[in-house]
Amino acid sequence: MSDRIQFLGTSDGLPSGDRYHASLLLQMAGQTILLDAGEPCSHTLKRMGVDFDSIDAVFITHTHSDHVGGLPMLIQSMWLEQRERPLPLWMPRRAIAPLKRWLHACYLYEPLFKFPLEWHGLEDGTTAHCGNVRVRAFRTSHLNEAQRRFATKHSGVGFDAFSLLLEAKGKRLAYSGDIGRPEDLEALWAVPLDLLIVELAHCPPDRILEFLQNHPVEHVAFTHLSRSAHARLKTLRKRAVQGLRPMKVTFPSDGDAIRF
Repeated sequence: MSDRIQFLGTSDGLPSGDRYHASLLLQMAGQTILLDAGEPCSHTLKRMGVDFDSIDAVFITHTHSDHVGGLPMLIQSMWLEQRERPLPLWMPRRAIAPLKRWLHACYLYEPLFKFPLEWHGLEDGTTAHCGNVRVRAFRTSHLNEAQRRFATKHSGVGFDAFSLLLEAKGKRLAYSGDIGRPEDLEALWAVPLDLLIVELAHCPPDRILEFLQNHPVEHVAFTHLSRSAHARLKTLRKRAVQGLRPMKVTFPSDGDAIRF
């Protein structure tokens, strides 16, 4: 069976009536991995019939609320659905302590659960393993401006955002997370990619399309489109298909899945 990734939410950070926030469910080399936990990911997983006990790990690329806002309800859902397996949670290292306090503020105390929460910190260059899947984290510039403005007074959570490169059995998938500039993607294609999932909310789409030309990517999927980009999706899709040929190009909607 081929590996697949399903897009639970494809919206940008703005409120949307027709798109949920960032969350993707990856099935790769026998592992089931949740990438980001934008709300309402637990509702979507339940509606899809996903067993909460089947999720092998959760990776949070950064802690903007549209990428992490569904995490407390996800943990609560796993508790109430009687999950028993340990749950590895990977996220920016300096976000772990604040997120633990957030769960406690929601009355989600670990002694309530039958499953241990295993907290792991991401830093630039971190390598994690989930079964046969190797996951490498690369810091992006997405939060650099926020760091410049707010780090002096609000340093506790850190200002780290990551892209993820996932590899198993000769297949390679990259998830951009949120980026600050196209050059943030450079670290992801030291080797050819079977699938690149890249956001289109924080860089002009034309810059992304130009940057992706002549890179070793078989298939690129654009997600997290800004409201303006989503409004002109038909035109944007045409330009992307023409400009990136022979690369396969898709613009997934919520619920769509890609096999690779």
